[in-house]
Formats: sequence, C-alpha cells, structure tokens
Amino acid sequence: MNSRFLKRCDYPDYLTGSLKGWSYLKNAQLHAGQGTIISIDATNFFPSISQSSVKDIWFNLLQFEETAAETLSKLCTRRGFLAQGAPPSSFLANLAFWDIEPLIVAQLRSQGFKYSRYVDDIVVSHERHLTRVQKTGAIKAAQKVFLSKGLKIKTRKTKVADRNRCQTVTGLNVNSGRARLPKKKQRLLRASVYRFVKDSAGEMGTYQERLTRFRSLEGKILSLRQTGSKVADQLLKSLRTARPTKAE
Repeated sequence: MNSRFLKRCDYPDYLTGSLKGWSYLKNAQLHAGQGTIISIDATNFFPSISQSSVKDIWFNLLQFEETAAETLSKLCTRRGFLAQGAPPSSFLANLAFWDIEPLIVAQLRSQGFKYSRYVDDIVVSHERHLTRVQKTGAIKAAQKVFLSKGLKIKTRKTKVADRNRCQTVTGLNVNSGRARLPKKKQRLLRASVYRFVKDSAGEMGTYQERLTRFRSLEGKILSLRQTGSKVADQLLKSLRTARPTKAE
C-alpha cells in the first residue's frame, strides 16, 4: 500500500513529518529567525482521524473506486479511526486535510506567513513582530485545518513567541536564526552520556538493556550534531568508548 500508492503521492512543501527529505530539524529551520512564531497542536491526533476521512482520501483525492476506497479505509483504521503506528498512518495523516489545508496555507502565505505541519504540529511564523489582532487571526486560520475534520485543539499547547522570547519549533530553539537543541536538553544529554559511561564500567543491566540505551543516546547525539553543535563529536567519542559488548 505504501510503496504502490502512498509513497508515490506528490506531497506539498508545507508537510514536513514522516516524509523523505524532511525531518524535525528541517521543519524547525524553516521558522528560524522569525519575528513571531505560533505553534498549534491537536489532541489525540491519530485516534481522531475518522474512517470516513480516510475513505475520503482514497476516494476523492486518490480517485479509487468507492468499493476499493471503502475496503482500504477499513484496512487502515481500527475501531473507526486511523490506527496509530500502522505503516500507512503517517502518510494518511499528511493527506487528511487535503481539501482545506492548501486553501488556508495560500491565505496565510499571501499575508507573509510561513506555514508547516509536522504530523500533528502546525507552525505559523512571520518575519515581523505581529499585533495581537494579527496573531489571533493567524491562530484562527491555522486551527481551521484541524477543526475541519472534527479534531480538537490542545489549547494549553497553543503558543505564541516573539523574537524577544524563547522560540521553540519541534523541540529546537530557533531564536538565533539556526535550529539548535536548547541548552537545558544539551546538559541533560551530556549528563546521560556521563552516567552511561560510568555505569558501563560495572556493566549495569543486561547486554540488551545496555545496547538499547547506547543506541538511544547515540541517536540523540547524531541528531545534535546535525544542528551544528560543537560538543556533539566530543560526546559521541566519549559514548563510543563504552559501546556494549557481549560477554564471551
């Protein structure tokens, strides 16, 4: 299903989640150095995308016959909603708002905004410091994407940050004009590497547990290196001195 149909779709440039060539880092970089950044999340994203919305993708967007669209929508959902973690789900989540999202993006871009959606995380930004009225208008416009399919907005996670405040997009700080891991998270990662190296001397835990922890830390450091961090190579070198090995 993915290789034959969903991976072959042409996805618009504002969709940045779970697609080849995109990452959380590139998504954050899109909004780096902006005057105002607005973030909007949906509540229970995957379990809120209904089977009828999935059928709509197969039938109206991808032009499958109705019987086939009905069958495919049942295969892609569980208990009437999009199955979180299933192979097609991330692709279908990107396509879920195909009928309204392009219109809203065009509207916002005509007003000078940048727009991206990283799965369930919409970010709208503008190069200027916006007035309260302008911010409210942008929020209401972006919220229409989720509301159009009956999703609820995670109000407490709707954030507005001007340049003089900490601006975060997909977990990265973007105030400097470049996406970077916040200093607090860098300190926590450094401490985690230190503890792992220290614990490895006593071989704490089973081999598989240590290997899982090692790979997790290695992945986080490699992600940190992508942001241009000067400490990433040092952390990676330190971590790899404690690479787990099976006991003979």
